[in-house]
Amino acid sequence: MATESTIPHPQSAIRNPQSDAEWKLVVAAGGTGGHISPALAIADHLAKVEPACHVEFVCGTRPVEIEIYRKAGITPKTVEIERLIPGWRGLLPNLVHLRRAMKTARAYLRAEPPRVVLGMGGYVCVPVVAAASSERIATMIHEQNAVAGRANRWLSRRVQAIACAYPEAARSFPSAKTRVTGNPVRSEFIGGDREAAWRRWSLSPDVPTLLVFGGSQGARRLNEIVFDALGILDKAVTHSRAFQVLWSCGEQNFDEIKPQLERLALQRAVVRLVPFIREMGCAYSIADLALCRAGAMTLAELTANALPAIVVPLPGAVADHQRLNAKPLADAAAAMVIEEGALDGHHLAERVATLLFDPAELARMREAGRRLGRPRAVEEIAAMILKLRGGNRKGGTIKSER
Repeated sequence: MATESTIPHPQSAIRNPQSDAEWKLVVAAGGTGGHISPALAIADHLAKVEPACHVEFVCGTRPVEIEIYRKAGITPKTVEIERLIPGWRGLLPNLVHLRRAMKTARAYLRAEPPRVVLGMGGYVCVPVVAAASSERIATMIHEQNAVAGRANRWLSRRVQAIACAYPEAARSFPSAKTRVTGNPVRSEFIGGDREAAWRRWSLSPDVPTLLVFGGSQGARRLNEIVFDALGILDKAVTHSRAFQVLWSCGEQNFDEIKPQLERLALQRAVVRLVPFIREMGCAYSIADLALCRAGAMTLAELTANALPAIVVPLPGAVADHQRLNAKPLADAAAAMVIEEGALDGHHLAERVATLLFDPAELARMREAGRRLGRPRAVEEIAAMILKLRGGNRKGGTIKSER
């Protein structure tokens, strides 16, 4: 049965409640850094090119997402929304949860009506974007992954514009209002201060450097494999201080790994173990090779920095999206992609040694990554938002550029 929130409205019905001088953009982005990081990149860019725009963020109520915003100096509004249950069994509980969440979202939107609402994927976007649609506010979504998420697929018929990072995902949406933009990367994640980075982590510019990180929450299994590989590599290399590692293991793993690493007593490797790297631009700037998962934003940052990588997709990711995210990098030889099930300490040590000590191969991978980068992604997405801000009252759509 259709409700007010599920009836699509013509673009000519969009209303613009604020003046042309100052206007508000509401961004719904929750979950983990994969949704929130590109939202922050867009807000940062708009602050520079459109100072009259005030950006307000909405996320779920999980501590992990609120903490990501807190570290960025932002206090988001929250909407309580649970993971949607697939299939007919979830029909009634989903409806109850969504109605409650939409009531909260609609109250936010009516209190200070925005010009545009942008959804960055994930469950919190459903009530916020759907509420905006029912309020006749201009709406847009962004899909970061190579496989379109359920929330974005459901919302795609109700929004006026859709930005996608991957052409593969764009095929899931109406072509007339879909544009392939890439993923926006925050400026501080690109081209960090190398000299400051060497000093910060007490590392040497003359030694090959491996950067290891598992995403905003770390990666326990990846950490275990890295630990085993370090011991093997340390025994295999032949001269002192042969390589160095900047290893972000995740805040929940740090206290466990630190004493184990001390007992390992590496002789030829210098390892800087940290729970979390806030200055990722600096970390990227000093790395010769990265070892990481295949989150969409991680891969966008790698190509933006032309950083070669060994990529280990997260097993069990929804619709295998991490493996599909990494496929363009593997096809272009910008990264080596290894399935976690085929990886152990010996295998990883071999792969690291093959790449980290081969400057010519690293240079080829850097060039391949540079060609894959989408440095104008944030500008293109901002342009789509600004076009919607005008209301687009004649019923036009954003031109598709696949």
